[in-house]
Amino acid sequence: MKLWVSLLALSVLVISQDGDAQPIEEVRTINPETPALPEDLFRLPQGTWVFARRLWAGDDPCTAEECEGGYTSGDLVISAERSKRYLRIVAGFRNCGNVAWNEYKVGDKASSGDTRTIGKRIKKTVETAAQYCKQAVPAIAALDARWLYPDRSQPKQ
Repeated sequence: MKLWVSLLALSVLVISQDGDAQPIEEVRTINPETPALPEDLFRLPQGTWVFARRLWAGDDPCTAEECEGGYTSGDLVISAERSKRYLRIVAGFRNCGNVAWNEYKVGDKASSGDTRTIGKRIKKTVETAAQYCKQAVPAIAALDARWLYPDRSQPKQ
């Protein structure tokens, strides 16, 4: 029995020494609620926010219920998607499987407070994505919350 325990201990030691040379990477669990990298937004003009009801579906104008703002700086892409009173910000980098996102409840109209809050949340989301992907955080054009809320006096299209 002592020999068996000694052999087992020796094999564990040898295996662990071999295992030290191999890098271990964390793989995050993906579930149906996990947003994917909005790769279609890489086609947008760089350095400027673009808005549509759903950017992935075309350039239909925003409605009172839905609006998506998209931004790219080349390797970074950001989606700020408003659906009624909820906003989801998704950020990620080209050739990196990890994305960061942030969701929260917003009001029925844009305010200067919303602009500040959205700006802070975008910054934090991009910083998290950069950390996941081992990238530097690029400069990002400011997003004015009013751009996510179309003029309610215009008829819906």
